[in-house]
Amino acid sequence: MFIDEEIDLREDLPERLQRDFTKLREYYDAGDWFNFDIFFEGVEATVKGYYLAGKISRVDLDSIFRKYGIL
Repeated sequence: MFIDEEIDLREDLPERLQRDFTKLREYYDAGDWFNFDIFFEGVEATVKGYYLAGKISRVDLDSIFRKYGIL
C-alpha cells in the first residue's frame, strides 16, 4: 500500500472520487493500513465504475491506478 506522490491527478475529477482520495490520504497519513485497505477496495470499484460509465478517461484510470499502486 502506497501513494505515489510523483503522480498528479487532474483536479476536476468527479467530486466523489476527490472525497474518496482525501479519506484514503487520511488513513495513509495516520498509518491506518487496515482501514486504508478496506476503504481502498471500495474506491477501486468506484474508479472502475466511473471509467465504464465514461466519467473518467483511460488516462485518468491509469494515473489513479499507478498513484495507488494497482498497476
